[in-house]
Amino acid sequence: MTANYPTKCWYVAATSEELAGAPLGRRLLDRDIVLWRSHDGQAVAFDDRCAHRGFPLSDGHVDGDRLVCGYHGCCYVADGQCVHVPTQSDVPARMGVRSFPILEEPPFIWIWLGPPAAAALSRPPRTPWLHEAGWSSFNDAWRVRANYLMVHEHYLDFSYAPIVYRQQVPPGMRRLPAFNDVEVSETTVSYSRLLPQAPLAEWEAEATGLDHAGSCTRRESGTFASPAMHIQRWDLEVGAKNYFNVRTHAISPETDTATHVFMYASYNYAPDDETVAATLRSVVDTLVERDRVILERVAAHTGYDGWRSGVEFQADAAALRARHIVAVMLAKEAGRAALRPGWATAKNPVNN
Repeated sequence: MTANYPTKCWYVAATSEELAGAPLGRRLLDRDIVLWRSHDGQAVAFDDRCAHRGFPLSDGHVDGDRLVCGYHGCCYVADGQCVHVPTQSDVPARMGVRSFPILEEPPFIWIWLGPPAAAALSRPPRTPWLHEAGWSSFNDAWRVRANYLMVHEHYLDFSYAPIVYRQQVPPGMRRLPAFNDVEVSETTVSYSRLLPQAPLAEWEAEATGLDHAGSCTRRESGTFASPAMHIQRWDLEVGAKNYFNVRTHAISPETDTATHVFMYASYNYAPDDETVAATLRSVVDTLVERDRVILERVAAHTGYDGWRSGVEFQADAAALRARHIVAVMLAKEAGRAALRPGWATAKNPVNN
């Protein structure tokens, strides 16, 4: 299939904690990248190949403000220029590698792989809850053998939850209600739905400390923040008290058929309780594994082309909006007029 990821977009290349002393190699948008930190803590990204013989620079080491190739010892500085060749006094004029714009906003290190001049015209999505007082977070990362839009569209659906997450949804919940609303801008899609009052799931009671015999209403919502990020919320409303659960998914295409996911799960209650953290982590781990298995199963069976050619349901409204936003971005990058340009802000992409 033709690559379906926009290049004029900030993608997460790594988390801040991943980039310590050693260089880190990672494939992003079908390109091998090396990330490293100079002595002043600056994150740097290059093409992962030495300009001499193509040896992966990620197999080298960092020496102060230089990245040293592990083959012939050629030394590169932050702009990608080679400044030292051990076997000769002069450095050939063409001895350099491409560097890429990097923006570190902890916990994420963002990379721009499109035209460099366009990087200054865009900013990554904001994630203030990852830093606000009263919130706690834990994180994980994984690779899924599926196209990145399959990952986005899977998260934007969630109508499958009572089937796929049978033990994690509230007892007796056999289906999710329709969306209450789907809000769309030129670059984002958000949906929300209010779930009817229902008993607490076991993990909800354990995490919040609420009575196992009690019940509550819930609001489930999701946002396609960019081709690089999805945000999902599962909020419990008990009287005047709200228990917020937010999963932030940074979604970075590796290739057409594989995706890196960097996830932070955040919550605004019991911030210092390790038992609560362990409960939530166990639940999230279960959900993540089920998501991965389903996505990889479909990807191996039909690929994204088969996935996107299926019959659409009302529950696909948000996913279809996101798909169209990406199509418009790709058309603009290719210098084409987008098909049905007004559709990205239309109210109903799927007829009732």
